[in-house]
Amino acid sequence: MPEIKLVDIAMIYPFQKVSGIFNRNQQELILQQQKSMPYTSNEGVIALQHFTATFTDGDFVAVLGPSGSGKSTLLRVIAGLERPVAGDIYFDDRDYKFVPAAERDCAMVFQNFSLYPNQTVYKNIAFPLEVKHTPREQTEPEVRKIAELLNLDTKLDRLPQDLSGGEKQRVALARALIKKPSVLLLDEPFSNLDPVMRARLRVQLKKIHEVFQTTFIYVTHDQYDALYLADRIIVLKDGIMQMDDSTANVYNYPANRFTAEFVGSPSMNFFDEVPLSKTGTISILGQTVQLDKAQMKKLGRNHTVDVGIRGYDISIASEGYPAKIEYCEPVESELLIHVRADDKSLIVVEKADESGNIRYFRDQEVFLKANSDRLHIFDQNGERI
Repeated sequence: MPEIKLVDIAMIYPFQKVSGIFNRNQQELILQQQKSMPYTSNEGVIALQHFTATFTDGDFVAVLGPSGSGKSTLLRVIAGLERPVAGDIYFDDRDYKFVPAAERDCAMVFQNFSLYPNQTVYKNIAFPLEVKHTPREQTEPEVRKIAELLNLDTKLDRLPQDLSGGEKQRVALARALIKKPSVLLLDEPFSNLDPVMRARLRVQLKKIHEVFQTTFIYVTHDQYDALYLADRIIVLKDGIMQMDDSTANVYNYPANRFTAEFVGSPSMNFFDEVPLSKTGTISILGQTVQLDKAQMKKLGRNHTVDVGIRGYDISIASEGYPAKIEYCEPVESELLIHVRADDKSLIVVEKADESGNIRYFRDQEVFLKANSDRLHIFDQNGERI
C-alpha cells in the first residue's frame, strides 16, 4: 500500500461566468459570493493553499473543518478527480500529479450513496469486480464475505429503494471496499443519517478499518466522527491547514484558537484579552497562574492573552469563584451547566446523576473552581503559547 505525500498543494476554482439573459441575477449573486470568499486571486477562489501532508500505510486520518474549508477538494485532488494548479502529489515517491483517477488505487464513498437504483444490493457490491471481468466463481464469495462483514448478507436480493439510509451507506462502503483499494476516501459519508445510525456506523467503520488495514482518509465537519474514528486529525480553515497531529494532541493541545474552538463539544470557554502582570501572571476565576519563561518569550511585548478552558476542567465546588446558574442542559450521560460569572457566560460539564435527582436550579448561587493545569493560552494572533 502506498505512502501518499502532498507537497505545497494549491487549488483554485475559476469565478462563475456571467453571460446570457437567463438566470443572470442568480449567476451574478454566485459570482459576488465567490468574490467575497476569504481567499481569492485574479483567477478565482482559492480552495487549498500551501497544503503539505503525508498519509502513511494503514492511517485513519480525519480531515476536519467547516463547510467551504477545502476538505472535499483535498479528497478530489488525492483521487485524481481534480488537478492542483501548484504543488506535487506522490504515491510511494512516484509523481502522480498527472496520473488519471482510473489508474490510482483509490476508492471513494460519497455522502449521497450513489447506488444504482435498478440493481440489487448484490449487483451494486459486485459492480467493481464485474467491470474488471472477474470470473463469477471468484466474485460471489467476495461479495458474500464483505456483505457478511457489513451485516448485509440478508439484503443481497433487495433494491436500494427498499433499504434504510444506513443500509444504503453500508452498500456504498461494501462496493468501495470490494476492490481492496490501497486508499479509501470518505467524503462525509454519514452526514445524511440520523444520530443513532451515525453512532452505529462509526463503530462498524472502525472495525472495518481494523480488518482491512487500508489507509482511510475521512472528510467530515462533525467532530464526533473525527474524535471517535481517527488516529490523526487534520484541521482545515479556508483552505489552510491549521493543525495536523494525533487525535489526542488536537483535542488536548490545540495549536491555535480556531482549533480550540472548533474541536470539542461543548465548545471551549474563552476569556478574551486577559491582562498580563509585569511578573507574568494572569488571573482566571480567582486563580493566579504564572506563565513560564518560554511562554513569556513567545508573547514578546503583548500585555494580554486569550485563555481557554474546557467545561470538563471547571467544577462546581463548595468554595471558589462565585457564579449563578442560568440553566442546565442534559446531553446523553452528561449535564451541561450554563453559568454566569460576573458578566461572562460559561459552560461546566458534569456527569449526569443516574438516579435522576436534580442538583442544580435556575438562579442558584454556586462556586466555580478551574483546573489551572488545563488552561489553553493564546497570543493575540490566536497562536498557542
